[in-house]
Formats: sequence, C-alpha cells, structure tokens
Amino acid sequence: MTTAASGAAQLIAHWQRQSLAVRLAYDAGHPCTIGCYLAQGRKLIERGLLGAADGEERMYRLLLQTATDVMLPELWREFCLRAALHPLARLAPLLEAAGDVERAGALYARWDLAWRQLQADA
Repeated sequence: MTTAASGAAQLIAHWQRQSLAVRLAYDAGHPCTIGCYLAQGRKLIERGLLGAADGEERMYRLLLQTATDVMLPELWREFCLRAALHPLARLAPLLEAAGDVERAGALYARWDLAWRQLQADA
C-alpha cells in the first residue's frame, strides 16, 4: 500500500471510529465530538475520498438515527438532531441539482418528524 493510500485509509478509519463514538454517545458530555465527526467527514469529501452527496447523506443519517434513539441521553439526541441540519443543508442542494427535489424534501420531513418526536419525549 502506498503512503498516500495508507494515509487515506487512516483518515477513513478515524472517521468511522468517530461515527461510532457519536452513534453510541461515548462522550455524551462533550458535544464537540459531533463537530469533530462532521469536520472529518468534510475533510474526506474535500480530499475526494468520499463523494459529496454520499458523505453528507451518511453523516445526516447517522446523526438522525442517533437523535431518534430513545436509549441515549436526551441532551445528546438534541445535539445530534441540531447538528444533522449541517449535512442536510449541504446535501439538499446537491440532490436538487441532480433533479431529486422530492428526496430532498423527504429528508427535511424526516428531520422535522425527528424534532417533533424529541419534543414529545421531553
């Protein structure tokens, strides 16, 4: 494996570990973990190691799944749901440009449903 390929694999592996930490709320007292996860994902997209739409959607889905997991602390769930707006805001224009306006609308609707569920759980 070349040095560049090794470095890319390490970046992806690090991002995957961060996703696990977010999903399982390993450090629920430190919401900066979510920001680090999003920043690492953006770095992978910018370096061409992840496609823009794929990367943003993966981050959005992970954060939305975490936000709707009733077994996790409520505050962590709220942090994740609010953070899910960032990849969604970058993903929606990509989908709309590709002519998939309906899907973009469905993703916003899922976020709104998760928000209402979180408010009802409070």
